[in-house]
Formats: sequence, structure tokens, C-alpha cells
Amino acid sequence: MSSTVSNFISKLDKLNSNNLEVFIPSQKKTVKVKSLNLKQQKDLISSVLDGIKGSLDFTKTLNKIIIDNSGLDDLKLYDKLPFIISMRKDSLGNEVQRDDSGKVELQKIIDSLKNTPFQLKDEKVVKYENLKIGLKVPTLKEEITLLTKSERDIDSKDDEFKDSVGTLYLLEIVKYIQSLEIDEEVIDMSVIRISERMKLIEKLPLAVYKDISKFIQGINKYERDVLTVDDYVVSINSIFFDSGSDE
Repeated sequence: MSSTVSNFISKLDKLNSNNLEVFIPSQKKTVKVKSLNLKQQKDLISSVLDGIKGSLDFTKTLNKIIIDNSGLDDLKLYDKLPFIISMRKDSLGNEVQRDDSGKVELQKIIDSLKNTPFQLKDEKVVKYENLKIGLKVPTLKEEITLLTKSERDIDSKDDEFKDSVGTLYLLEIVKYIQSLEIDEEVIDMSVIRISERMKLIEKLPLAVYKDISKFIQGINKYERDVLTVDDYVVSINSIFFDSGSDE
């Protein structure tokens, strides 16, 4: 690379550096964040392929961008939205297209994030007879690690991974389960293979899924409520980051 191009890239990096402020409801503070660049937009749009791997890759790419642009590696899953909405608004404009030809103003979502009380619990223990299930909201980095391992397992020829819908359903549960304990024997889920985690999850008594789902749905409901503007729920997908999506 020539010195001229190298110097110009450095100037472009400075242009994108820390010129956006994002309020994090869970931490009750505002942080400086880099704006999205064209490569990041390209990575988000191109990450979505057919099937389960495209969905996993989109999530991983988005997480990495949030971590890289914020410089924060302790962000939880519920911290995504402020960064996603603010970076999209800053780079591509305040409006996104609705499915019914209307438009949504992203500033309304940002205001909702600031005004909606943050009351989510970070951890929970579900008990059933002699079984204890430790639940915890993962960080973005932990989700990246889990999804990376998942992709490797999905590349295997095991029939159990051919059902993409079922795999995504199980991964959503696995994501939040930190540990299992029976009769003082404890399994740390983070140190075993994804395929093994799924086998364990599938063997859990159906009676515990109500409490597990309630924990997960609390986060999903918070996100859905914040993303709802005038009875319309904004979807976070590759189209959301398309520069032509608000035209």
C-alpha cells in the first residue's frame, strides 16, 4: 500500500472516530461510538445467506461491529439496541421503510430506550426437584463464541443439525443456560461442545421450560416494546442496514 493511500485511510479512520453518543439504559450512561463505515454495512448485508448459517453470521457480524465501534467488551445482549438504532440513524438517516409503505422515525426508538425503565434481571436459578439450572444473560462476546462453535458443529454431518428451525430454537435456549446441577454435580456449559449442550437441554424436564422461557421472553419483550413505533415493530435484519431501505 502506498504511503498516500495509507495516510488517507488514517484520516478516514479519524473521521469515523467517536463522533456519536449512545445512551446505554442498563448502565445508565452515555458512551462515545464510532460511526458505521461502508465495509461494515457491506459485511452486514452480505452476511445473510440462505439457511441457518447466514442468520448466525449476521448476528456475529453485528456483535463484532458494536464491540469494535464502542470499544466495550462487557456489553450484554440487551445492550444491543441502543447501538444498532443510533449507528443506523447516524449513518443512513432517521427514517426506515415500513412494510405498509409508511415510515418509522428511529429517533422515537432512541427516545423510548431512554424513557423505558430498565428492569431486566441478569441472572436466575430455576429449580426442579434435585435439578438446578443457572441462567444468565450472555455478553456479546460470549454470544460470538457460542455462535462460532455452533457453526463448526453445524458443519458436521450429524442429522440432528439438519433441522435449522429446531437448531435455532435450541441455540436460543443454550445461549442463556450457564450451568446444570444435580445432586451437587455441576456442569459448566461453557466448557462443553454445542452438540453436547443441546443433548443436555433436550433431556431437561418439560416442566422447567416455562421458567426458562419466562426469563428469555423478558428480554425479548423489552426489545419488542422498544422497537414498536405506532403499533409497528421494526425488524433488525440486513434490510435495516441497506442504504436504500428508507427511500
